[in-house]
Amino acid sequence: MKRLLILLSACCLPLALHGQETAVKDIPDEIFYLMPSFTQGTIYIHGQAPAQGMLNICAVDQSLRFLDDNGTELSANDPDIIRRVQLDTVGFLRSDGAFYRLYPVSPEIGVALRRDVRILRDVKQGAYGTTNQTSSIRQYSTLYTEGASQQLNTNGTRSYVVLETVCLYCRDAVFRLTKANLKKLFPDRKDEIDARFKSKKSLPDTVEEASALLRLLASAQ
Repeated sequence: MKRLLILLSACCLPLALHGQETAVKDIPDEIFYLMPSFTQGTIYIHGQAPAQGMLNICAVDQSLRFLDDNGTELSANDPDIIRRVQLDTVGFLRSDGAFYRLYPVSPEIGVALRRDVRILRDVKQGAYGTTNQTSSIRQYSTLYTEGASQQLNTNGTRSYVVLETVCLYCRDAVFRLTKANLKKLFPDRKDEIDARFKSKKSLPDTVEEASALLRLLASAQ
């Protein structure tokens, strides 16, 4: 823990200094964080040895959170110095300002899932639990588009959208889930990829479907 505090003390502040935190913490923990609870984890930092501590990741601001020796929750203000985080048996890769949860298919390739929680501002609660907003966000249960699913919550005191985007990763790089990127990852399977998209034009929009496709492509390499 001391090593973790030394490495991150320059870029961490108590959450009490972040004015927005108290306004959004009425979101359930299983939505607010990427893990159900704080757990022992390892941080892999660019150019430095790994550090360990009690860790979690916030899905609202994509920040790394950790508990100090007094149980105070701290937030890393410069998480881009972080390359990877391992929380229990779950791995996360830092890329493009976010933490992607990794679902390995092979030692180097797998599915990377990004989850963002967006607070809806100026939402008015209507009859029967409906909501209205100036940006015309409509109420829906789940919407899948281009490998992303969105869910709108209106049951609590704070309305929010959960956006999950299915991507690919290879080693320490994250890629959009596209036909072109699949061909880059599997150059020997271009014919199979073309055939797959002729028979099924849509991209996989769940971790399970994307993982199944990667296993199929990887099996013949």
